[in-house]
Amino acid sequence: MVMREVEAKFSESIEAFDEANPRRLRRVSLTDSSIEMEVMIHRGEKSDLRPLMIINSIDFPIPPSTEFCETMWAAGYQVIFCRRPGFGGVAGLPEVLMTKEHVQNGAAIATEAALYTLLIDTLELEDVVLMGLGTSNSICYRLGQLTSKVSFIVYANPLNHPSIWDVIQPVWLRRMIRQTLRSRGGLKIAVRGLNAVLRRDSIWFYRQFAQKSAGDLAYIDAQIADFKESGRTLQRIPPNIYYYDIQTSLIEDIEWNPEVTMRTKAVMLAGEETAQPFRQAIEAEAARLKLPIVFAKSGDLFVPYASPDDLLGLLNEHVVESARV
Repeated sequence: MVMREVEAKFSESIEAFDEANPRRLRRVSLTDSSIEMEVMIHRGEKSDLRPLMIINSIDFPIPPSTEFCETMWAAGYQVIFCRRPGFGGVAGLPEVLMTKEHVQNGAAIATEAALYTLLIDTLELEDVVLMGLGTSNSICYRLGQLTSKVSFIVYANPLNHPSIWDVIQPVWLRRMIRQTLRSRGGLKIAVRGLNAVLRRDSIWFYRQFAQKSAGDLAYIDAQIADFKESGRTLQRIPPNIYYYDIQTSLIEDIEWNPEVTMRTKAVMLAGEETAQPFRQAIEAEAARLKLPIVFAKSGDLFVPYASPDDLLGLLNEHVVESARV
């Protein structure tokens, strides 16, 4: 497909840019398909800057702050935030993939990762720096193996070890998340309970969730409107997506292959404020996978957003510019 045709298709497939809201999520139709995905391209149009492609975790399906995006822009990176299927205004994965069998055998997560390769092609991205957050890191691991257009990956706050159960606070939230994995009935009860908490006070929920990290709390307080919107968004997520996401990232996806991981340049990013048991688990996993690990001075769940300067320092140290096609 020639460049003019790509530009025409892109213009038709993406909703109009709202200059008053440079972080507005828009729907993109994937090339040669009827599948849509929600994307935020900071400042509206693709630039010549290096793309920093971010895939959301289940806990915060909202783009990073304007301040974060502008900090990245000034350093030569254009933030492209991708909201995962089923987490907002577009359909999730087909129901047949959300069964226990297909979640556990990896079919669902492989399909989702493949969608991002189509998105990268649709947007004509090259030399991508990919950043996973929390539960999306399992997807980023696979995406890095599916396309050569991803040249570097940051696994931020990687949730890839069962010991996470020991550090989730408060205790009622830990019990609620556990319940989502025991049975479909327990899953529905847990999601109803979560939605009741979010309806009552979503900011209280997030502050409870991030109570051990001053950096996370500061980011929440600075972006109150975003976290209120995130609370409303979470209430619309169906139970089967909670099951798929938590099951994949916390239970079934702990056997990453070091030989495969080493084929892609990558680094793990965590926060100095991360609870010690979880920090030890991250360090052990990084050693097993032979990946460097960086601890930012602030943040935990939202570590790259709470410590953008540390993220840039990581990129400056580890990212080697590759030739653009």
